[in-house]
Amino acid sequence: MNDYRELIIEAPAGAEDELTGHLFAGGAQGSWTEAAGGGRIRLHAFFDAAAAGLPALLAGLSGAPEVVRLVADALVPPCDWQAVWRSQAAPIEVGEHFLVDPREPEEADPPARPGERFLLRLPARTAFGVGSHESTRLTLELLESIPVAGRRVLDVGCGTGILAFAALRLGARQVVACDLDPAAALLLPAYQKLNGTRFAAFAGTLAALAAGGFDVALVNVLPHEIESELPRLAGLLVPGGLAVFSGIALAESARALERLAAAGLDERARRRDGDWIAFVTERAA
Repeated sequence: MNDYRELIIEAPAGAEDELTGHLFAGGAQGSWTEAAGGGRIRLHAFFDAAAAGLPALLAGLSGAPEVVRLVADALVPPCDWQAVWRSQAAPIEVGEHFLVDPREPEEADPPARPGERFLLRLPARTAFGVGSHESTRLTLELLESIPVAGRRVLDVGCGTGILAFAALRLGARQVVACDLDPAAALLLPAYQKLNGTRFAAFAGTLAALAAGGFDVALVNVLPHEIESELPRLAGLLVPGGLAVFSGIALAESARALERLAAAGLDERARRRDGDWIAFVTERAA
């Protein structure tokens, strides 16, 4: 095994996905994130010590604005990171109703005992959403607080499909899920088989959907990724339909609410977890 190089980078919480994508494009082998306070995060990224693209990546970080700061750069002894993760993986209780098991099926023996909770089997692979991130937890908690039974639900930026599975467990009549990342759509059949349920899913934009067909929308994506689609998304809801928006850093919440209101989506409830916040909004009747 080769040595690894660990970069620790501090940045605004809202920049996490964009920064992570930049690091993986530069050769990162893995990463994890912790809160740094004040609406900021500390992102740990691991590279092969001899990675060809690392010098250019470091040069780019050193020239980045003050809001993105390289905190540390150090060599790390060889380690089987996948084995470490597996040894630490455990079912996660989310909200009042859900138990998310992120382990691979062969790792989940004996099976988790959910009691009165709904068990969601979602092995952590390449798609986002196993219940550990604040934005996912916030969405699930707000989903529990709104009427879902018998409703038609849209999951935007579905990742593993965790929100779609949760909506079905809560009695949704029908769920449609979409993601711009084709890899997420390719993984969904395996997740559906593990959870013994199916729902329609596709890789693409909201333009593929007919207007006015959904009672509830679940949107756990970064604000800048959905901003241009907000009017279309509002139009997909029935009058009085509800949309849950998460993936919003606390520092961006005021601006996010302005964008939502401009699209005809008015705040009805909110929930906060650390430096992240989520909203329930309603389309005007």
